[in-house]
Amino acid sequence: MPNLLIVLVAVVIFFLVNYFLTRDKKKLKRFREEWETGKFIRQNEATESISSYWLNKKNSKESYDGVDQLTWNDLSMDKVFQKLNYTQTTVGSEYLFNQLREIEPTLEQKEEDEHLYTLVASNQGLREKILLLLTGLGKRDYTNSTSFFYDTNSKKVGNGSVYYLLAFLPIASIALLFFNLKWGLFCLLASFLINTIIYYRNKSMLEYDLVSVTYIASIIHTGKRFSSVNQSEFNSYVNRFKDNMKPLKKVLFLSNISSLGNKGGGEFDVIFEYIRILFLLDFISYNKIVKTISDHQEEYHEVWQLIGKLDAAIAVAFYRKSLGTYCTPKFVDKEELLFENMAHPLINNPVTNTSALGKSTLVTGSNASGKSTYIKAIAINAILAQTINTVLAEKWVMKPSYIATSMAIQDNVLDGDSYFIAEVKSLKRIVRLIEEGKPCISFVDEILKGTNTVERIAASAAMMEWLSSNKGINIIASHDIELTEIASHVYANYHFRESIENGEVRFDYTIHPGPSNTRNAIKLLEVLSYPQTITEKANGLAESFVEKREWDVISEQIANSGKLRLIEKNFIHTKN
Repeated sequence: MPNLLIVLVAVVIFFLVNYFLTRDKKKLKRFREEWETGKFIRQNEATESISSYWLNKKNSKESYDGVDQLTWNDLSMDKVFQKLNYTQTTVGSEYLFNQLREIEPTLEQKEEDEHLYTLVASNQGLREKILLLLTGLGKRDYTNSTSFFYDTNSKKVGNGSVYYLLAFLPIASIALLFFNLKWGLFCLLASFLINTIIYYRNKSMLEYDLVSVTYIASIIHTGKRFSSVNQSEFNSYVNRFKDNMKPLKKVLFLSNISSLGNKGGGEFDVIFEYIRILFLLDFISYNKIVKTISDHQEEYHEVWQLIGKLDAAIAVAFYRKSLGTYCTPKFVDKEELLFENMAHPLINNPVTNTSALGKSTLVTGSNASGKSTYIKAIAINAILAQTINTVLAEKWVMKPSYIATSMAIQDNVLDGDSYFIAEVKSLKRIVRLIEEGKPCISFVDEILKGTNTVERIAASAAMMEWLSSNKGINIIASHDIELTEIASHVYANYHFRESIENGEVRFDYTIHPGPSNTRNAIKLLEVLSYPQTITEKANGLAESFVEKREWDVISEQIANSGKLRLIEKNFIHTKN
């Protein structure tokens, strides 16, 4: 019989080892294929879940000057994040999302981050070991595990001592059985009934937090596994995991208690479920876990951060490998932006541009010529430079600064804001940053276009002058050629141009020095075969305005003939 047991145990161990080895081999094969091709199947994650760490962190501060929501939306940063998001855990996704939004011009930890990017990119064995540990943690939406960094008191189940008392009743009832069987059974059944009602009533109220705690326990378990990694180049991280894991190990024991009977498929799961209900183990262990994390918030925060940092670092290294060209930025104190062959990260086969931009820049050009794409590419790369130390260019030099944009303005019907009001509010964000003396690079596309021509030009020129006379770099794109003359002594002028070839408008999407001197709106009317009388009149009016700086009045003959046609039309309609 003992020999049979030994054989059975050996067989079980063999199959378990084989299962885990086979599973890991499949994962390693996938990692290597992804690393080789630069392609991966992106996991679906809820945006509200991914952004929870950033929101918790933002709401815990009195003021926040990272990448605000308007700038994030203007630059389609959700799509940029998706391209970068080769993370394996929810912790990694939340960490990377926050990293892209949390610009800090002091550039703290950038050297450490760059060392880690290089390490995981060059050391395949270490990278794959980290990936295997991370996939063991995996992804789960809406865990909100970072909410425990800030307020654990609200997480506790109220009247915790009552649960201890109720959990003691079944024990007392069992003891009573030895003295009075009848009353012992009655008390045992009564305590089971009471505890069952309390269990199911409160479990539904606590369901969300129980899921969070379960994932937190998995995070701590992953931290424990990282503390055992044997790689000399990784020792500094191993030691940090070890130091912070010591007071958190209690959570692993408590989570095992609360998960009794939840594994699924076991013969004793029903029995364990009843034991958890009878002794209210879920609530007692939950409160104990919350108290442990509350007592050691810094250690839990550090373990969470380390896991997120490692996951995000591999994602950055993977993204870099997928790029044809990238560089690490150089940061200077001078208000300038220099770059060579910069590309937009969301465009396949993009046209690259090289520029040396000073404090104030005005970019003009016709519709669809590339102005907006150009300034968005600069803004996105300025964010990537300061967050993940990566730029899609051959060279990049900038002053560390907050990034603020005013581009894709929309009216807000619910708040009663017109387009112009929404525009003014958007620009006010930039004004606030600059008035507070914070380093800022502002990007404005079509400044104040929501009002009449005269006031638009006047207000735009005044705004441009204010921006140029205060600290910060500002880059403005506009259709208004008048601004190139009004601000020529302060703003460096650049433009995008087009050409007409074989009856088609063609763009080179390349930045050129100087103001724009071409217009394509009327040419487009001609290309689309508008009546010749319209295009000729439009050209005539435009040329006259350029020459005299005032608009010609539509001829009296044309105006009178229009009135006669309208009278004739009304007469016929009345007659019929």
